[in-house]
Amino acid sequence: MVAVPILMYHDVQPDGAPIDGVAPEKRPYVLDRALFAAHLDAMAGMASLTVAGLVGAGCAPVGPAVVLTFDDGHVSNYTEAFPALAARKIVATFYVVAGRVGQGKTLSWAQMREMAAAGMEIGSHTLTHREPASLTEAELRHELRESKRLLEDGLGQAVVSLSSPTGFFNPRMSRLARAEGYTSLCFGHYGFVGSESDPFRLNRIAVKRSTPMAEVEAILAGDAAVVRRLRRAQMVRNGAKHLLGVRGYLALKGVLLRLRGAR
Repeated sequence: MVAVPILMYHDVQPDGAPIDGVAPEKRPYVLDRALFAAHLDAMAGMASLTVAGLVGAGCAPVGPAVVLTFDDGHVSNYTEAFPALAARKIVATFYVVAGRVGQGKTLSWAQMREMAAAGMEIGSHTLTHREPASLTEAELRHELRESKRLLEDGLGQAVVSLSSPTGFFNPRMSRLARAEGYTSLCFGHYGFVGSESDPFRLNRIAVKRSTPMAEVEAILAGDAAVVRRLRRAQMVRNGAKHLLGVRGYLALKGVLLRLRGAR
């Protein structure tokens, strides 16, 4: 079985730009342009696929492959990530919060249409980015259905890929995604994807500004030991989530990140 990493990125910024204007909980996920470029260069020789392309291939590409995904739809996905990807002929999936398109520092419709025309995939990151566990069944269905409708109307093409806000897996979301016409659901569990993977429970590997380059290279090489170590650390965090609840865990995480940023 070919072990395919689905990497999860967020924002990319010009080298050396201050991150003071970024919310503390988002700062670990803001990569400098040069670091992001180094990641892309490490993928040389690998096939790049969108999530829809991976699922269409039965999650079993013929040779070494990688899938890049971006959550939240920050405008830097267009100004920084898109040019770097296009220059290397690498495709990616961009998960956008449909209800925020064109607001603040979020991608615009024109930018997303340009990216889609160049081979990038636009997926849904729900309508409002609310935590799935906090929603009723009707509210969660609305988040999935309405975000899909808005994105398809604005892009003029089908939107079939979905990622979960906060990264926590929610069985209801998997079931509803299938019912609403999506073909996949990504969440935040560390692991590779292969032919036996459930398209509605796709693992991803979060990439942070603190992730060592050697670790990125090991993940690209399919090093299961590295991913197992990352998963063990994630299990500890999941224990805290279970004790505190999703909202309590996110609140504590935000406080700790603010304290760290103040040092």
